[in-house]
Amino acid sequence: MRVAELMTKDPDTIGPEATLEEAAQRILDKRYGSLPVVDREGHLLGLLQVEELLPRPENVPFSDVEALQLFGEWVDGNFLESIYRRYQKTPVKAVMRTDIPRVHPEDPVGKALEVLLSSEVRHLPVVDEHNRVVGILTRSDFLKLILRRG
Repeated sequence: MRVAELMTKDPDTIGPEATLEEAAQRILDKRYGSLPVVDREGHLLGLLQVEELLPRPENVPFSDVEALQLFGEWVDGNFLESIYRRYQKTPVKAVMRTDIPRVHPEDPVGKALEVLLSSEVRHLPVVDEHNRVVGILTRSDFLKLILRRG
């Protein structure tokens, strides 16, 4: 079986200049886990996953204390308001992952599964020979495939 047979074709994408507020709203409205980030011609630039939109616990330098960090900055006590303000002004390109694996429609699904399981991404962009996004694969797609075969 090839990737083209399992992928979701023509996935929703977002541009690098869109705000995180726009991206977060689309992710919530459509119940996505990520959005491929593309230029005007549809070439893959990166991937914005839900995880990139949430603060992370980090060790405060030179101490054992953990605090929340968002986009490389410490988040204060009024963190929800602070996060929202940052979402309104921060472009997607500032936090998207650019070191993402990708597969091609003609690749075997086994290769795609290996890539998904060995990387930190949960959503795997499928690109054509010109690096334009033509589909997306998720871990759930493979789970559905396994159940369908059973």
